[in-house]
Amino acid sequence: MKLNLTVLAKSDKHNGYCVAALDQRGRILRLVRDAEGHALTEDQCRFKKLDHIIADVEPAPLKHQKENHVLTELVESKKSSTSINDLGRFLQRPPLIFGNTMPWLSEEDMGKQKSTFLFVEVDDLRIYLNDEEKYKADFLYNGQAYEGFSITDPAFKTKEQKSAKAAILVSLPNAPYNRYGHELYYKFICAVYPIKNSKKSCELDFYKI
Repeated sequence: MKLNLTVLAKSDKHNGYCVAALDQRGRILRLVRDAEGHALTEDQCRFKKLDHIIADVEPAPLKHQKENHVLTELVESKKSSTSINDLGRFLQRPPLIFGNTMPWLSEEDMGKQKSTFLFVEVDDLRIYLNDEEKYKADFLYNGQAYEGFSITDPAFKTKEQKSAKAAILVSLPNAPYNRYGHELYYKFICAVYPIKNSKKSCELDFYKI
């Protein structure tokens, strides 16, 4: 089936790209290479964030990623004058980001999630290099502190920076990673959009890469 989509995230994943896109109904879909959920190739991703695309896709839900759609053909890709402020109405406001303030979920908590994407506005976003020489992000959301989140947005994962306000797209994986002796599902910030100083929280900066 063909869908008109707006690219919301084009993040790094295993030498390919994890792409999230908004359809005309406001759903966030994950575009993948195959039914196993592998990342898209460079050749499949002839577009940038906020571009409009027409794509031929087929639903390919996985256990924990029901939003997955196989990209069978990129029919059209075009730059647009769309800015992130045009998408401000799609920002979500759950009390917590995937149920807690930690940068990961347990298997039990992962099973409770209805979606593996959250598009939220945060305060005091700080990207920094940690003791393991990895870039991480701390921020405030709904008055609570979130620390140590991994970033896969290529424009924000390689240097230290701060933003008083930002919209971020947070994604969950289909499979866990073994760390600290536990199988953990890590929360990834796959897109970052700094926000202007504005009375309206949905008035966001143009973001082009």
